[in-house]
Amino acid sequence: MADSEAAKDAATKARIIKHLNADHQPSLSYFLQHYNSLSSFEARSPVLTDVTFDALTFRTSYGNTSTLPLYPPMKSWSEARTRTVEMDRESRAALGISSIAITEYERPKSIVHITIFGLCLLTLVIFLTKQWYVPGTFVYDKILPWWPGGPEWFLWISKMIALPVLLLHIAEAIMVDRTRLWKYGVQRGSKLWWKWMASTLIEGFGAFARIDATVKRKEVEAGNKKH
Repeated sequence: MADSEAAKDAATKARIIKHLNADHQPSLSYFLQHYNSLSSFEARSPVLTDVTFDALTFRTSYGNTSTLPLYPPMKSWSEARTRTVEMDRESRAALGISSIAITEYERPKSIVHITIFGLCLLTLVIFLTKQWYVPGTFVYDKILPWWPGGPEWFLWISKMIALPVLLLHIAEAIMVDRTRLWKYGVQRGSKLWWKWMASTLIEGFGAFARIDATVKRKEVEAGNKKH
């Protein structure tokens, strides 16, 4: 009988560990940041390695072991779900992270966003490669004459606005990280984070608009599910 109970406990523990690692890894990271005071980089992509009634044990992305005591201890495995849900709510509230999550990159789709993205990218490329646009080159002789005012006017505009625009977009990228990506669960340094940061560096405000639209859509979807 004792062996049967031990096997049942082991199976339950294994299911809890598998479920939390597979479906709730962001929450595990928030636990370590909030309760164990780990930085977002130290706590990224943790692996839950053990669960007892008294504690959760993690292996961090740096290979370290971090133990999170449970106060009060659980009395049975049936408490695991409610306890971790409450810990997730408390951690998000303390860290300023929404229950709405941005899980994918939204590329520019509207004519306005595509146009702004293209013009900003073109300005940046020209600024970085302006030494190539001189008389005798294909771009200077064949393409830039179509620009109102000719090649000289185009290059003057690029020179005057490229650096200010780049500095503005760097500031906007810092802002999108602090006010949007972090808030909506995009881990710093992840592939998704880099996509949004690179997009913001190029186009600026368009990235904010698409994130806000995505959040609004998800909030409506979440509200509909409650009814």
